[in-house]
Amino acid sequence: MRFIYLFESLIVVALCLVIGGDALIIASGSCPKRPVVQNFNVSRYSGLWYEISRYEQPFQLDGECVTALYTLNKDGTVRVFNSMLIPPSDTRSSIVGRAVFSYPHKETIPAKLLVTFNGVPVASNYWVMDTDYDNFAVVWSCFQIGSLIHTEGAWILSREPELDDSIVRRVQEATDRYLQESHLRKTNQDYELCCSSVPDVQTYPGC
Repeated sequence: MRFIYLFESLIVVALCLVIGGDALIIASGSCPKRPVVQNFNVSRYSGLWYEISRYEQPFQLDGECVTALYTLNKDGTVRVFNSMLIPPSDTRSSIVGRAVFSYPHKETIPAKLLVTFNGVPVASNYWVMDTDYDNFAVVWSCFQIGSLIHTEGAWILSREPELDDSIVRRVQEATDRYLQESHLRKTNQDYELCCSSVPDVQTYPGC
């Protein structure tokens, strides 16, 4: 078992070297504790989000024009529809997933969810550390490999392709409080680059 953990750790390290500096954080030990939004209102959080920046991820490598669309399912879970474009290709790629609350029966529901994607056997945690629901969200994730190592991911999301000037200061405060800004890479949301003819992506003009 220890050999498996070591092997997985070496894979993560190799991926980070490939990705470069603007990458997910890799560190020794267990996942750190992080505060999250309490009394999370998933209905208000649902809808379309544009990615403003992120820790680069192996599954998002070189991706631009990234969007996430969250819709409530009848069973209380959340349908996740993620989409992006990898230049110079003008073809968008997308994946569908499902999110569930990690602690659905707590009196005050924390913004801690688990997300699984079609065809991917591993669940990822999705913690909303700060949001006003109407303008921005700061999201964090951590994947632990045994007790030896963990990796962290982060995303700054906006309801519009660019953050409104009125909200930039609050997002910066959240970034300073929770994230390592040097690891964040900006996502290109230029309309000319991000045009789409994919029926499920209604957020950009047609190409």
